[in-house]
Amino acid sequence: MSDHLFEARSERSYLGQLTSLRGIACLVVLVGHVIQVIRYDPVPRSPWGRAVHDIVTYAFNAQAAVLLFFVLSGCVLSLSLRRVERFDWSALTGFYIKRVFRICPLLWVSVLFAIVVTVRVRSSMDIGVFVDWLARNLGSPVSVPHVGLALVGAYTRYNGPMWSLRVELIFSVLFPFILIAMRHVRIRPWALAGFLVLALVPMPSEIGLNFGLAFAVGALIPMLPRVDWAAAPAIPVMAVVVLLYDRLALGGHAVPEQIYDVIETLAAFVIVRDLYASGRSSTVLNHRAAVWVGELSYSVYLLHLPILLVLFDLMQHQVGLRPLLADPDVTQLMLALLTIAVTLAVSSVTYRLVELPLHNVGRALARRLPASDGRAAAWRGTVGLATPLTAGREGEG
Repeated sequence: MSDHLFEARSERSYLGQLTSLRGIACLVVLVGHVIQVIRYDPVPRSPWGRAVHDIVTYAFNAQAAVLLFFVLSGCVLSLSLRRVERFDWSALTGFYIKRVFRICPLLWVSVLFAIVVTVRVRSSMDIGVFVDWLARNLGSPVSVPHVGLALVGAYTRYNGPMWSLRVELIFSVLFPFILIAMRHVRIRPWALAGFLVLALVPMPSEIGLNFGLAFAVGALIPMLPRVDWAAAPAIPVMAVVVLLYDRLALGGHAVPEQIYDVIETLAAFVIVRDLYASGRSSTVLNHRAAVWVGELSYSVYLLHLPILLVLFDLMQHQVGLRPLLADPDVTQLMLALLTIAVTLAVSSVTYRLVELPLHNVGRALARRLPASDGRAAAWRGTVGLATPLTAGREGEG
């Protein structure tokens, strides 16, 4: 599919579907945290019951959803920069200004909100009821240096999901150079091999460089030629199954975490590539409600965990902690529905009052930069495209 045909026939539908996909992935992360972050009491189950429980639980593979975000970001940023032939000072500066104004304002709001929730929750209940990483985060000191580091995305313990936002910030800086490497046919294989090696090297996720493969294959998606056999409907369905259930299928084989990350990155690549190249239009992904959730996804992602903690704290004050832990199925269902409803309501406010206004400021500043060539000027003057983790309907990033 040529760029001309893509732009003329399917760009609007494609970007709407990506927005919806981003929203669905955010809800997967939200429900995954409802299931994973609280130490519920074990429940005896029959073999059939365990199988059903595993299928439902692994459908909310939060780590896989985050890797899908990264591939989506690489793809949509690649699309948004496709008219920039030369990354001179003006083009780079405009790109970075827009990214800062897109990412940072809501980041600051979420950090302050998460600190308030942290102080409340650890004074209100036993944080030992939460899994180790969350209990450690809730016990983190609130100090000026830590708050300052959190406001620039360097310290993520006040709000656990911020770790992936820090990865986004790192690769926002590196992305123009990744895109240049993907555009050069001779350099591309070596760059991809290098990113694959980094993805396979055991390293803490805090460093973030192991996720470069996801951004690189995402950036590559609009550049690849259309392959007819790759448009078969069964292929994206299989990729979704692999994305969600690889950890269940291989869980008994002591597979290193980085292998799962590579498998899920490649599955996410297949899904996003299919949306781009197949020309299919999904009724579900094009539905107004799905697109609306996708537009709120950045707020949903950053705000859902503090909201979840507040709601669980309120529930344990009303019902008692032991009954909640003793009946995990009912507790998880109630907590998931409440967290989705409250998070969407709050996110609709932050989207309108924080995200869109500040992003418009960033775009206005980028347009004022002197252009060194017509293509860079045209890029800064167009409406940007939505980045999967950090943008709304009209934002490039």
